[in-house]
Amino acid sequence: MLPLETRSSERVERPSKAELIEKLIGSETKAELLMFFHENPESTDTVEEIAKRIHRSSKEIEHDLADLVDLGLIHEVRILSYNKARDQELQREISKRLTSPSPLDEAEKSASKEKTGVGIIDELLPEGYPSSSVVLVMGDPATGKTTLLVQLVAEALRSGKNIVYASLDDFPDSVRGSMRAMGVDPAGYQTEGRKKLSFIDCYSFLVGVKSKEQYSEDPQRLSDLSIVVSKALSETSNPSNTLLAMDSMTTLLQRSGVRPSFDFLHTLVAKIRSCKASCVTSLSRKAFHPAIIAAIQDKVDGVIEMKAEDTKDGLARYIRVSKMRGARHVTAWTPYSRDPSLGLIIPSRNAVL
Repeated sequence: MLPLETRSSERVERPSKAELIEKLIGSETKAELLMFFHENPESTDTVEEIAKRIHRSSKEIEHDLADLVDLGLIHEVRILSYNKARDQELQREISKRLTSPSPLDEAEKSASKEKTGVGIIDELLPEGYPSSSVVLVMGDPATGKTTLLVQLVAEALRSGKNIVYASLDDFPDSVRGSMRAMGVDPAGYQTEGRKKLSFIDCYSFLVGVKSKEQYSEDPQRLSDLSIVVSKALSETSNPSNTLLAMDSMTTLLQRSGVRPSFDFLHTLVAKIRSCKASCVTSLSRKAFHPAIIAAIQDKVDGVIEMKAEDTKDGLARYIRVSKMRGARHVTAWTPYSRDPSLGLIIPSRNAVL
């Protein structure tokens, strides 16, 4: 590698978004290095010690460290240290590129749209959301990501859609309980002859319990999970009138690794588009480096963001649609309240959030 002084004096061309993301998370070891430095921003160590910390050999990480040095994310002198200022600069650059509006082609403009039945989401998507979309619900802890997923599923069932629910963070029976709390009896949608609701139980594998669901799979075996998802979608009465809900991508990334999970998501998006179904999945944005979050956002059609802030009156929650390909959407942060029996609701003017 070049000495730091030589590199800093060179004129560096700004990479494209795809090149930037590839340089940041182009391999599993690179993703692990990003997470290591993100969690240990003051770390200054040798290649050998860094490799030991992430359970890799120094030979495995040398090339990836060189890419991060070239980006200016870490400084190379005699030891490697995290450049927090450059990380924040890259975060702002990625965020700016992701939020830059892109012109809609004619196919996107004419794509059919529908309402979700969830009041606050329909306010943020005044024309409805495009059919056959893959939407990411991304937020902080305690914002109600799972509550929103269950609410979207409940409203989709009421409107006559088929549902395939991939449960990775809880038992399917717990999800059924949440649906009942919102006034939807899942038993009425799982009877033979008019089955509208199916579960893919991934959680039982994680806790070592035998599943009783029709579909189940170990979420760490992503190729097998992809096959089960395809099977569940194809066995609905009308795949094009089906919503796949997956809670959550966080578990996949943490259990299976970044690159395999990206490959799975890429395949999933292709499946959804080929059968003209829709998909909604969730992600905890504080669990991963912003470059990883940005790469996931780039793969999906829509992003619903949620955040929570402490105020003198308690916890305030806000939501926005930062991206929705082919549909007009509201990007301003909008307050909401959360109620277990109602889901996400628009607060009254005088209500405390």
